[in-house]
Order: sequence, then C-alpha cells, then structure tokens
Amino acid sequence: MPSPTDSGLAAPLAVLSAVVILYSLLVAQEILLGIVAVVATWFIYLLYRLLVRMGRIATALERLIEQRVDDER
Repeated sequence: MPSPTDSGLAAPLAVLSAVVILYSLLVAQEILLGIVAVVATWFIYLLYRLLVRMGRIATALERLIEQRVDDER
C-alpha cells in the first residue's frame, strides 16, 4: 500500500523511460545513450524517494523522543 506522501511519479517515469529507450533505438540508434539517460533518471527518482523516507523516519523518531521526555516529567 503506497504511503500518502507518494507522488505517483513511478508510472509516468516508466512511460518516459520506455519512450526514451525506443527513441534511442529507432531514431538515434544509440542504445547506450538511452540507457544512460534512463538509469540516471531512475537514480535521481530513487534518491529522492530515499530522502523522503529518511525524513519521515527522522520525524517519527523526534515524536518518540518527545513522548518519552513528556512521560518522564
């Protein structure tokens, strides 16, 4: 189940990747160029997702720490 913060970029990114690969094969006839472009795009997307998840983990940990501090008082 996707989280509420998912932006839904995976499906359009997959379509864009397919278009880039097809273009690089059929028009430019440079498969390596298409693969590099697609891999770089997916790497940036996955890095963004990782940073978002790490931010959510940090926020949850801050809430837990605040609860423990409040419970000790």
